[in-house]
Amino acid sequence: MRVILEVVLPFFAVIACGWLAFRLGAVDATTAKGLNAFVYWFALPALLVLKVGAAPIERLLDPGFLVIYFGPAMIIYFTILDYGRLVRRDDNGTAALRALAATFPNSGYMGIPLLIASFGPDAALASILALLLDQFVSIPLTVALIEGGGQRGGFFAVLARTLKGVFANPLVLAVLIGALLALSGQSLPGPVRGLAELLGGAASPCALFALGTALASVPVTGSLGEVSLVALVRLVAHPLLVWFAAMFVHPVPFEVLRAALITAALPTAATVFVMAQRAERFPSSSTIVLVTHAASILTLSVLLVWLS
Repeated sequence: MRVILEVVLPFFAVIACGWLAFRLGAVDATTAKGLNAFVYWFALPALLVLKVGAAPIERLLDPGFLVIYFGPAMIIYFTILDYGRLVRRDDNGTAALRALAATFPNSGYMGIPLLIASFGPDAALASILALLLDQFVSIPLTVALIEGGGQRGGFFAVLARTLKGVFANPLVLAVLIGALLALSGQSLPGPVRGLAELLGGAASPCALFALGTALASVPVTGSLGEVSLVALVRLVAHPLLVWFAAMFVHPVPFEVLRAALITAALPTAATVFVMAQRAERFPSSSTIVLVTHAASILTLSVLLVWLS
């Protein structure tokens, strides 16, 4: 119960503050956009550089996390992708967006702050690695499936162009800079580190508040059956598969398993809704984002109590 009162409730209360501020008009769309820009371009990158740069190199290159977290994620992705293409007879783009909604957690705006609040700064590395894997694998694969049929060069040309664009993402660049610092054993110069600590300290509360404003502007649409299926896969099936992989396929230390389970149980990132809007496909994505965030109050509370 302590973990619910001291971690979960304050955590989701900040999201609720952002939601209420937007709904009541205290924060308008322009202000919310500016706050998101601050989090995306400055606060989160600074936090990522600090956390990755201070991480032991063996944690950055841990094959165990890759097996127990990303292995199940890819199994789910291709299962849901084939379900969409073969059972529902969807086009590749719609099927790919459904698969992404089932596997793409809100690592940046929710996973990193939650793990830091629950288990300390070192635990955030799991969500950081998940964010990096999604940026380099899941998102480029989905974009290639959406656009591959209609652009010059087809699937692989689109995949290559999308991967090239990943390096313009400030969160990816921040992780790579932090990894270089960890590999070299160097640290940031004093003034630069001071700036990064100031910006990084604002990342968690600002990211949660910005998430609340984003959820307040998401429309509700889509069928109950489809939303329920994807939400169950996102919040229940992925963490269960992670637990199974850690128990029977590749045992890992409890600290790694704990962080991987929390990351796997995170709600669907709003990025999926943005991509679906841009592609003019999969309208249920907006409701999936809302429902998984609302339901995760219960599922994450239960998981955190069990892990604590």
